[in-house]
Amino acid sequence: MVNSMSIRTRLILAFAVLLALLFAVAAVSLQRLEVLTATTQDIVNFQARRAQLAQRINQHAQAEAIILLNLLQTSGREERVKLYAALDEEIAASGKAVSDLDMTMLSAEVQGEIDHISDLRQRYGVLLQETVELIEIEGTPKARAYFEDRTHKVLRTLLFDTQALEDQLQQMMQSELEQLKLAADQARQRVIWLAFAALVIGVWLAWFIARGIVVPVRSAVSLARGIAAGHYDLDVPQGQRGEIGALLRALRTMRDSIASREAKILRLAYVDPLTDLPNRTRFTELFDERPAQQNGALVLLDINRFAAINNALGHAVGDQLLCQIARRIQQALGASDLVAHFWADQYALLLPDADRVHAAAQVQHIIDTLRAPIMLEGQRLDIEVSAGVALYHPGSARLHDLLRCASQALTLAKRHHDPMAFVADMQGDVPPAQLSLIGEMREALAQGEFVIYYQPKLNLAQHQITAAEALIRWRHPLKSMIPPMQFIPFAEQTGFIREITPWVVRQVIADAAQWQRRGLSVVASANLSTLDLLSHALVQDIQQCATQAGLLPAQLCLEITESALMDQPELALQHLHELSVFGFKLSIDDYGTGQSSLAYVKTLPVNELKIDRAFVTGVDHTPKNAAIVRSTLLLCRELGLSVVAEGAETAEELAWLTANQCDLVQGYVVAKPMPLNEFLTWVEKYNNPDTCGTDL
Repeated sequence: MVNSMSIRTRLILAFAVLLALLFAVAAVSLQRLEVLTATTQDIVNFQARRAQLAQRINQHAQAEAIILLNLLQTSGREERVKLYAALDEEIAASGKAVSDLDMTMLSAEVQGEIDHISDLRQRYGVLLQETVELIEIEGTPKARAYFEDRTHKVLRTLLFDTQALEDQLQQMMQSELEQLKLAADQARQRVIWLAFAALVIGVWLAWFIARGIVVPVRSAVSLARGIAAGHYDLDVPQGQRGEIGALLRALRTMRDSIASREAKILRLAYVDPLTDLPNRTRFTELFDERPAQQNGALVLLDINRFAAINNALGHAVGDQLLCQIARRIQQALGASDLVAHFWADQYALLLPDADRVHAAAQVQHIIDTLRAPIMLEGQRLDIEVSAGVALYHPGSARLHDLLRCASQALTLAKRHHDPMAFVADMQGDVPPAQLSLIGEMREALAQGEFVIYYQPKLNLAQHQITAAEALIRWRHPLKSMIPPMQFIPFAEQTGFIREITPWVVRQVIADAAQWQRRGLSVVASANLSTLDLLSHALVQDIQQCATQAGLLPAQLCLEITESALMDQPELALQHLHELSVFGFKLSIDDYGTGQSSLAYVKTLPVNELKIDRAFVTGVDHTPKNAAIVRSTLLLCRELGLSVVAEGAETAEELAWLTANQCDLVQGYVVAKPMPLNEFLTWVEKYNNPDTCGTDL
């Protein structure tokens, strides 16, 4: 019944009971006090009147005695007449007082005393009359003798008895006052007990109400905390009514809603909504949860020509294709293997406890499974996929490093049109020291650990330094100077080259603008990687940076490799034309090592070719190298291009290149790479030996 009451009803009832108790206490106390006050007043007044009447009787008796004594001693008739009148007044007043006292409804005992006094007054009245008659008839001596013999005894008894009556009435009044005090004490005790009872009942009601509210609320709070902690299986008490019941029902609804929404959120966070496979986030967590001592293979699987299928048949068919491929991969995997849909047409596979042989067999099995024709919307689709495989070992690289390596292997497989490629086939196993450098490069860039060195290019016809190549160096705080070959390839593989190149270009432009203002006419060269050349933002950044620095575009040369033109040649060519139109010089680096050199020389808007050091080394005594370099020089003269011989290290190589009219030479035979200040000083001395006083 209590649980069915609302909190509002409980509080109303509780306070109503408390108010009723307090009202009862106040009413009883007021009534008792009023009765006690009225009774006390009546008793005091009544008893005071009785005592007053008794006192008057005594006073009048004494006055009568005094007047009588005066009569016995007065000889003159006229004085006695006056005394007779006074005596009559006292007798009348005394009689009236006795009559009034008799009418106050005294107790039987007191009434007997009054009757006794009345009798004495009658006897005293007779004796007084006889005494007075003797005074008038026989004279005062005989009257005095009669008074002393008879009247005085009665008078003395009367005075004593009236005094006793007065004392008795005083005692009675005192006794009744004591009783009234006792009654007042009893009333006070009743009030105290009532107040205590009201307090106890009030405390009990407060505890009862608090318990009826706090216990369910505490249960609700505990339930809410459990829900907040993710325990959605907690039971919600039922059967409660009122506000508590509404609160618990709301908590139950909240629990179910949160559980439902969290399940949806978890699904969105960890499951790819299209293929119902784990997404990249979930794949990362599962990879991190693997045993620390486990080895295996990480595979990136990509659908070839998926964009063409999507564009030709529509995104709906493309989505169905992705789902079909996901199901086929799951069917081809083992029980302990894991597949996730990363993005678009790319899947990631985790093959635990797999070595190279097992991984190759498993990936090939998946590729063969996916090659089976797929029928969608009445269309037969023949699917080809490419796979990049990275093996991992206990304590090896983190997931993002493995993904980068697998991505590079996937790129290699696509480039060579192979079904799969292992990262080990690209560069062998990655040393842990180099993998740690990958994670440190970003911090190195932020901390200013990268520096630019410049290697001069000698113009053989002018015998002047007219150009210089910017080469990045890493001044590591713990590992000293790290050469670029130890981190640039990994920066390209991981994509971090996108952050390094803009920094290098901005630094080179600032340096070139500085020595341009210094009057030094030297063209600065900076290298662009494959990823850089495909970035339209970088092209705009180079143009804007050169304009802001005030550098003439012709004073900056951008060197590209042939491999940078192979992935997306149309986009790369577009960006090269934009750079060339702006006025920058363009150079093909490592010429001769690619597969389509002549085609690129014909179509690219370049100003310069750099012959790779592999052909320059030993050109003075190696006929084949000499033939390649000589033919390249002839070709470039016909096309209007300048030629830079890279990597010349001996005086004999320099002499041969000079004799065959090579334009520029770069290598240790000229100078090694130098920091900016050292480079500027060296170039000024080299180009102006007479001014500097040194013949270099």
